[in-house]
This record gives sequence, C-alpha cells and structure tokens, in this order.
Amino acid sequence: MSEVSNKIKEIMERNISSPFLFVGSGFSRRYLGLEDWSGLLRKFCAPIKDLGYYFSQSNGDLPLTASLMANDYNEWWWSSPDSKASRDEFGSLAKVKSDALKIEISKYIKEFSLETARTSAAGQEVSSLSEIQVDGIITTNWDSLLEELFPEYKVFIGQQELLFSNPQAIGEIYKIHGCSSAPQSLVLTSEDYKEFSDRNPYLAAKLVTIFVEHPIIFLGYSISDPHIRAIITSIAKCLPQEKIGRFQENLIFVQRADDGETAAIEKNTIQYDDFSVTLTVARVSDFNQIYAALTGNKRKIPARILRFFKEQMYELVHTPSGSENKLAVVDFEEIDSASEIEFVVGVGVAKKQIATEEKLNQKVESALTSKGYAGVSADDVFDDALLETSNFFAESLLESAFPGYGRSNRTFLPLFRYLKAAGIESEESLNSSKYEGAKKVYKKMKSAEYTLPSYARRYSREFSRLDTASIIEKSSSAQEALLMLPFQPKEEVNLAVLLKFLRENSFEVEPYRSSHRKLICRYDRLAFGF
Repeated sequence: MSEVSNKIKEIMERNISSPFLFVGSGFSRRYLGLEDWSGLLRKFCAPIKDLGYYFSQSNGDLPLTASLMANDYNEWWWSSPDSKASRDEFGSLAKVKSDALKIEISKYIKEFSLETARTSAAGQEVSSLSEIQVDGIITTNWDSLLEELFPEYKVFIGQQELLFSNPQAIGEIYKIHGCSSAPQSLVLTSEDYKEFSDRNPYLAAKLVTIFVEHPIIFLGYSISDPHIRAIITSIAKCLPQEKIGRFQENLIFVQRADDGETAAIEKNTIQYDDFSVTLTVARVSDFNQIYAALTGNKRKIPARILRFFKEQMYELVHTPSGSENKLAVVDFEEIDSASEIEFVVGVGVAKKQIATEEKLNQKVESALTSKGYAGVSADDVFDDALLETSNFFAESLLESAFPGYGRSNRTFLPLFRYLKAAGIESEESLNSSKYEGAKKVYKKMKSAEYTLPSYARRYSREFSRLDTASIIEKSSSAQEALLMLPFQPKEEVNLAVLLKFLRENSFEVEPYRSSHRKLICRYDRLAFGF
C-alpha cells in the first residue's frame, strides 16, 4: 500500500463503523465522461440562446443561469417539431417551467451506465471501487452509476424522501439532489436550490449521526464547493463542542493531483460564513490508493441484510399492535424469500432454534444412515445435483431425508431430479404420492424468487437480448454472471452452458453463495421439473 493508503486505512481503523462516501459531479466526469454543470447547460442551449447570454444575465450564478434557460427551453420544448416525440412521451410529467429541461437532461444522463464506466480510461479503478466496504453513500449526482455499482443498496431519491423516511444508515444511497429516473426531483434551478437550502438544517439533523459515527470520504468535489461547505458547516453547527473534534477527524476530501504532483495527505481548513472546519485532504492521481484503504474484510452478514434487520426492528418497535405475528426465525440464505415476515431475528430463542435444527439434522442423518446414506446433508444434495449421475437412490432420499428438509426453514433445495427419478413428473402425481417432505419443499419453492430484484435494471439494460453463453462472456466476473443468469427467460436458457458454469464456479461469500444455490435449483427445475 502507498503512504496515502496507509494513512487513510489508519483513520478507518480508528472507527468502529465502516465509512460513508459523499460523491459529487467530478466522480461522474471521471468514470462516465459526463460534462460538468456549465458543460451540461451548454449542451442544452443549442435550440435556444447561447449559454453566454444566460450566464451574463445571471452574473455567473449557475442555478440562476439554469432558471433563465429553463424558461426559454420550456417555450421551445412545447412548440418545436423537434421535441414532439419527447412531448408525446413525457408531456404529462411537465408540471412547471423547469420540467421540460429536467426531462431532457434526465434522458441524456440515462445513456450513461456502469458499462460506460468499465470501458473508460479509469475502468480499472471501477473494478476496485466495486470491492470497497462502505456502509452507505450520499451523492448530489443524477446518474445511476452508484446504484449499479452497489445494486443491493436501498436508494432514497431527493431531500424530501430522505427527510420523511426512516433510513437505517447502512446499505443505503441518498441522492439528495435527485435522480435522472425521476426528472422532477433534480435540484437544478435557483428555485430548487432555495428549497434545498431552506431544508438544509433538517437534512443536517438527519445526517448528523452518520457524520459523527462514520468516516466520510468526499469524492468528486472541489474543496471550495460552496454547497458542500454549507452542508458540512450546517452539520457541525448541530454538534456539541465535545463532538466537533471527532467530526473533523472523520472528514476526508479526495482531490485529483495535478500532473507530476506527488500523492500527499494534509490538513486543510474551510470557512463558511463565520464557521470553520478542519479536515483531511488526500491528493492522488490514482484513486486506487483510496479504494485500497477501503477494501477490508468482507462482513459475514451483507449490508443489505443488516439494513433489513435495522429497518424491521424500527417498524416492530413503532408498531406494537399485532407485532407478535411478525416475528420469525428464518435461515439467513432464505431471507429474500421471507416476504410474509416483517422481522427476522431471535431474542431469547436463538439457542432453542439451533437445538431444534440440530435435532432435525440428527433425524435426517439417522434416517439416511438406516438407508446407507450416513452423514448426507443439504450441502451434499446441492453437490449431487450437478453430477452427471446421482449418488443417491431417489426414492430413499425423498422418503428419508426430505421430511427433515421440509420442516426446516430452508426454501431452496434441488428436488426435481429426484422426483423424476422416482417417477413423479407432475404436480398431481406428487400430491398423490407418499413423499410428504418433498411436497413441503415443492410448496415453498413453487412461488420462490430466483433473482435478486435490485439487479433487474442492470440485466434489462445490458444482458436482456443475449444468450446464456454471451451473458457469461459479457459479465465482468463470475459473480456478475451469477446474478444476471437467473433473469434469463426459461425458454432461452441453454442448460448445457448453465450446467458447465455452475460446475466450474463456487462461491463462499454472501450474497453469491445463496445466489449460486438458487441458480442450481433453477437449473434443476428447468432440466428435470414439471
């Protein structure tokens, strides 16, 4: 690691919590090639007046420049033949004068994606960035790069959504200036900024705990940015004096070093109104030096699960009536399938649950031993499902082992190979059979979801028209292929290619381990199911 990496890692290690990223427009310029603010406005001036005209009218105030532009752009958009197609598609969304400009800017920004970033000059940094360990992200950017890099994180769009929701400060992205997916949410004009500024104290109060308890890494901002200075000082003003020191220690600004400038880390003081804050500034040309310091040991429990726990605990505490029906102990791997459960945890029941599971496992082992299958577990069944020829006698496995599997909290288990081998080739024949455990496993899997919904957008944009082999080839890693393949329509799946992929890749880290098992079950269903 470089000296800068080591110093940032030291700051990280002094904190119990993982960092938050605070991401600005320089990030999108670096990885997507998006224009800066004035460049973006200039691009949309083409059908109206030159940007210089609006810039001079506003005395260089960019939000006011955008307001003046938006008025003229609105007139053009509603009358020009060139914008007819856009009006037909999005006219119902244009409620105020600035909406037409916001709609067109959003359409343009949606053309940029993670694939754009991967093929950029800084593509190698993007690969490193996707491996970092952070609790969450705050951003003023409008593009979707961050959601695609961290697809399991819950997204809050706009200052209002954040203020009136219950964020858990883990596994979340706060798009405080809006998002191109919701054009009206963009903070663009002077009116938008005034509304944002009026709510700044409320936003600061919402974020204050994050800024005190987490290191904050600023990426893509100039240290002189007045809007960021306003947010930082608003938060600082919320703190008692004894917290100011810790708050300042947690602030790290990453600045791009000039050509030939040596990477360095230093202290800098920013002033806003009558308030000053001292923070750490890291100047680097290669941002891998920053990302290396943020790539620590992976959590045993993914951020999405921790956020789920916190969110459901909040709901449970604030909804006491009827909460007794919302508690359950659910296997970690099956949490995505627990749609009917509102909270998944055990207080005083964990030991009992473990003991129950151990008893069930012992019964399964005992039953299998009597049939000559000593020590067979669900893991063994998953391994067996990928073999050319099964090691198990299907009838005995279904009769002896599956009753235990059916009573467990497990949702996913290869089933159809063994049903077919036992002569069960329809739901009717299963229902009339003696295999009660298999019936329970089938019932749980019948409506189970093989995909992770947060990845649907990426699949639709980049993989939806590809065959199985092409999805694997285009994916940047086996992990990405694993998450994309479940979305492929069943009639398009090449089972031989899918089986080869499943045999050649193993995954021990969540969420990939669970996704691998789900995909094995999907293969089992497509290859042998009814």
